[in-house]
Amino acid sequence: MTVSGLATQYGFQSFPNFTQGRQGNSVNKIVIHHMATTDYDSVPGIWNSRPASAHYGIGPNGEIRAYVDEENTAWHAGDWNANLTSIGIEHCNINGAPTYDISQATVESSAKLVADIAKRYGFGQVVPYKNLFPHSQFISTACPGQLVGKLQEIADRANAINNGGGYVPTQTATSASQPVAQTAIQKFQAGGDRFVLRGPFTCNTCQRVNGIYQVMDDDLCADPFSWTDNGIPTDLLNDLSDPNGRTFEDGVQVQFKPQYQSGTIDRYSENANAVGIDFLDGNGIIWFDADKFWNHA
Repeated sequence: MTVSGLATQYGFQSFPNFTQGRQGNSVNKIVIHHMATTDYDSVPGIWNSRPASAHYGIGPNGEIRAYVDEENTAWHAGDWNANLTSIGIEHCNINGAPTYDISQATVESSAKLVADIAKRYGFGQVVPYKNLFPHSQFISTACPGQLVGKLQEIADRANAINNGGGYVPTQTATSASQPVAQTAIQKFQAGGDRFVLRGPFTCNTCQRVNGIYQVMDDDLCADPFSWTDNGIPTDLLNDLSDPNGRTFEDGVQVQFKPQYQSGTIDRYSENANAVGIDFLDGNGIIWFDADKFWNHA
């Protein structure tokens, strides 16, 4: 087996969870993941218990390890076509839930690695959602956590490297102990106005209002609550309803149906600290508390 890419520079750890070759496909994208663990050494060992892998992993101090040769297909995106045409990069966290933070050293190394891959495969400019994607773009998942909001920074820094500017750490890179505070709305905006919801949530009460059955959910809804602005139609939720499919019992755990668990935020209200989503394309905005929604996204 040949060892391609940066694997020769950073060491290659042959791992069995991959498919030989790429079935005639070319690499045209990079997919960003987080490890959901602070134990860098536990990867790739944790993949022994499930069919998963990635091409590279980046540690909390910026160290890079290669797991699967770039010529082969790693099992990382949850979408086979994406696997065949992408390189997957895992990023170790520096703390756990709910924030799953990533160190600035990890971001810096990610930019270097992305720059190298983009240059070798002829991407041209690195552009989020064109050739640099979060894992959540391909499957309903909370991965890559905080890194969704770092895609533009990684892209900008990678492009600076490939445009001959070299790698100049930003101000935030030299003062990681003093991170720039961001509101939940700013985090969503930095992540391309996209969201992936995690569940389940608690149905506090369900009522028929404005001609439809709706759920009030304190885990997501703004305070004060309004059925017109904040009610969640039961048609958007899973099927834990009564035999007629109309209402949910108080206190039951519910979650959005798969087709509604990810998408784009349509409106923001900074005054109310709220995010608005039109799940049904033209049938009305549902407003959620931005902080609560971020904690579940």
